[in-house]
Amino acid sequence: MSNDEAESWDSDEKTWDKHINEQFVAMHPALYRIDYIVIKATEWILVAAGVLFTFLISYDVVSRYVFGSSSFFVSAGAKFLLLWFFLLGAGLALRQGSHVGFELLVNNLKPGPARIVKLVGQVLSLVFFVEMLWSGLVSLGPAAKQTDPALNLSLLWGFLAIPVGFALLIYHMLVLMALDRRAAASAGRAAS
Repeated sequence: MSNDEAESWDSDEKTWDKHINEQFVAMHPALYRIDYIVIKATEWILVAAGVLFTFLISYDVVSRYVFGSSSFFVSAGAKFLLLWFFLLGAGLALRQGSHVGFELLVNNLKPGPARIVKLVGQVLSLVFFVEMLWSGLVSLGPAAKQTDPALNLSLLWGFLAIPVGFALLIYHMLVLMALDRRAAASAGRAAS
């Protein structure tokens, strides 16, 4: 790929801030405030988890290869952090449109059928998220009775990422569905 091709491809991509700000503008003011807090809190938690994960792995590499011994807690701590990182980050990725979707299909349909296909996909995703939220909540009981031997920490703290992450995915999907509904209503008013 030439440099010009890479630049033209990059210029078509929206930045996260621009993308989310477009969503904020389309929101009701009360929802905007709540949404802003949810997104910023999630972003800061992800930054903290990412920095801590990077520090733990770097520490373990230096410890292993420079000092010849590995820390017992790094692997377990990294697993807990990674679980939280990916499950919390999935909601932000959903809002950004970074998950695999069927854009090719939707973009080649007329507006009416495209809205229906998109709505069916959103509803099916929502059903999956609710099932995973339920399963995550059910798993908390058994997890609370177990302890990670390296950290001497209840597995509840790791398993809690599942219902929290999927609750955030449900929230973000509902916001996207509301934004789509609002956009469709605006388009309908503009067409009449």
